[in-house]
Amino acid sequence: MVAAKIQLLMAIGVALSVVQAGPIDNNHGSKPTLNNKAICTTPQCVLTASGIINDMDPTADPCQDFSKFTCGGFDEQHEIPSDGSSIGPFDILNASNKRVLRYIVDASLGKSPKAAPGDVAAQNNIKKLQDLFVSCMDEASILKAGRKPLVDEVQKIIQSFPASTSPANKATLSKTLAQITKLGFRLSTFINLSVGSDSANPLVNVLAVYEDGLGLGTSDDYKDAELVKLYQDTAAAMFQVVFGEEDVAKRTQPLAPKDIKKEWVDAAKEVVDFEIQLAGIATPINDLWDPIKSNNPRTVEQLAALTPSIDWPVLIQETLPAGVKNSRPVAVSSVAYLTKLDAILQKTSAKTLQHYFSWLVIQNLANHLGKPYTQPLDVYNSVISGVSADIKVERWKTCVSVVNRNLGQMAGHYFVEQTFKGNSRKEVMSIMENVLASYGKSFPTLKWLDKTTRDGAIKKLKAIVQLVGYSTDAPDVASSKALDEYFKGYTVAANDYFGNQFKYSGWSATDTFRQLPLPVNKNSMSMVPATVNAYYSPSSNSINFPAGILQLPFFNVENPEYINYGSMGVIGGHEIGHAFDNTGRHYDSIGRIENWWTNATSKAFDEKAQCYVNQYGNFTIKGPDGKDHNLDGQLTLGENLADNGGIKMAFRVWQSRAKSDPNGKKIKNFKLPGLDKYTPEQLFFIAYGRLWCNKMRPAALLNLVRTNPHSPAKWRINGVAQNSPDFAKAFKCKAGSPMNPANKCEVW
Repeated sequence: MVAAKIQLLMAIGVALSVVQAGPIDNNHGSKPTLNNKAICTTPQCVLTASGIINDMDPTADPCQDFSKFTCGGFDEQHEIPSDGSSIGPFDILNASNKRVLRYIVDASLGKSPKAAPGDVAAQNNIKKLQDLFVSCMDEASILKAGRKPLVDEVQKIIQSFPASTSPANKATLSKTLAQITKLGFRLSTFINLSVGSDSANPLVNVLAVYEDGLGLGTSDDYKDAELVKLYQDTAAAMFQVVFGEEDVAKRTQPLAPKDIKKEWVDAAKEVVDFEIQLAGIATPINDLWDPIKSNNPRTVEQLAALTPSIDWPVLIQETLPAGVKNSRPVAVSSVAYLTKLDAILQKTSAKTLQHYFSWLVIQNLANHLGKPYTQPLDVYNSVISGVSADIKVERWKTCVSVVNRNLGQMAGHYFVEQTFKGNSRKEVMSIMENVLASYGKSFPTLKWLDKTTRDGAIKKLKAIVQLVGYSTDAPDVASSKALDEYFKGYTVAANDYFGNQFKYSGWSATDTFRQLPLPVNKNSMSMVPATVNAYYSPSSNSINFPAGILQLPFFNVENPEYINYGSMGVIGGHEIGHAFDNTGRHYDSIGRIENWWTNATSKAFDEKAQCYVNQYGNFTIKGPDGKDHNLDGQLTLGENLADNGGIKMAFRVWQSRAKSDPNGKKIKNFKLPGLDKYTPEQLFFIAYGRLWCNKMRPAALLNLVRTNPHSPAKWRINGVAQNSPDFAKAFKCKAGSPMNPANKCEVW
């Protein structure tokens, strides 16, 4: 492999010495400097080509293992960081974005943005960003504060929910549930109350009730005895940290089992036993993600009949901000869960619930304390992620992540100014328009799609909204004044990290519930600008691409189209594909849950989709135990449909564009140095494959397979290749070869 790769890299040097290429004209649609037979030697072209070559293993046979062909070099050259669970282009770009953000929020580096004279809003924003970062970096003050900030918040819950009566007083329980809900924790109680768009009228908001409260994440995790024991031991240790007479920061050794009082061991067992009961009534995850099965609007009176142990009017009234009223039915994800929950609550002691609520507060807030107080949680998380608990993450990385989580839209204002310049937004939107058109041309060719359903699909396709780069409302990321106004309710103190974190979650929850009487804002992107990701929103029928992902290797305005379409074009096709996957297909053009399918076409879809369930369900990964573990083909169905449909649509539209301009007079498909032995068609697929180059620790990989709807990286590459006739043709794969099997799956 090394010799072959050196040969490719040397070709870059030869190209640089022979070809004198001018800069690429960034204006979309104008005449490029190079024709399609020329080799581009601009710095950008060299950078793109070098990245592709370094990731590849050119000695591997792409028809045997396309993942090895595109990512063999990446696997050899990259090691998983000691403080991470994986390494791939997403991780690398995320790390790069963090460095950009650091210069924005860390004033000590001397490169932070400066507000224009008299621009009070910008001054406020910059100060808020930097104060939050400073508070996080001040580990001495965080340690000095000790455990008291957390103890105080746990005690508030204990005082509001006394354990003197059993079963718990109905009104007291409901007020405590509301109290915790208003704290805005990542992990909620067994009742997760939120606000979302109405499935019947997506232009308005409604209250929604979801099941939650499992500290292990999924109900299946509670069947793993070893994991449950680790979790229970962790809870007992953290109870000791918070409630024990000894301040663990003064210890020279970590807590040992003998140091934990029986009182806290018993409390932890009570909590875990309670969670095991919740896991036993949990709705299967595939049903929760099914928009039909999880669409169960109920009045407050009906909720009271389902779970009489909860005073629903009190819970809702106590949760909503002053002046906000609920006037519509509540969206319920699972009626069966609420019914079964009541039986559990009736037999659960108030003492157990008090311990459970205390544990929720500890789980959500302990990580805002100094390191001595998080040691048991650190050990637990290390087992789940495969990352050693002894590894110390550079503090600035943690603090940049905190700022990006809390004030990501505000930081994004400056991030966009630095990274998302020139014609990039216009070019990305052009790619998306073309891929959308590719779907539109494909629908009439699908024989299984009857006219009624096809018309509905085309109507929905035409209604898809694009949000590229950043939110233009709620807040408008481009406006310092709008950002200052949006975040004015979230105050930040440079000397109170715990307080800043605690206030943020509460402010965020209040902001969410304030949206209840307001119309849904379709110009607001839920992801902050520096995010390396993209998403489709079925309720708003929108595709969303934050500026954070619109960079190499995913996109660059100077790249030839076969690279940009093979990467960002496929990602766009993927997100569009979600509008027509096993979940998205149940939403109509305005984001309403509506059946626009005929029975025959719906049946045909399910039959075709089953092919993917079977195919991906037979793929395996190696777990930390060294055993093979199969993917869940049903869990990953939506993502697999999007991958396969997205690459087909992006390839077809790119190919059509390339054929319409074979000499490259208007469309950029020039050659890249060192890669001219590969056809543009092959490089399209190579550009796609290298996006998913990834190395992951076995423990994290197994957790991904258990909980994540995305297939592991290798199978995102090879699964798509196996199903693509375009891939087989591009690489001249023999029929029956591993990447060109006789049986191929196809829906869109």
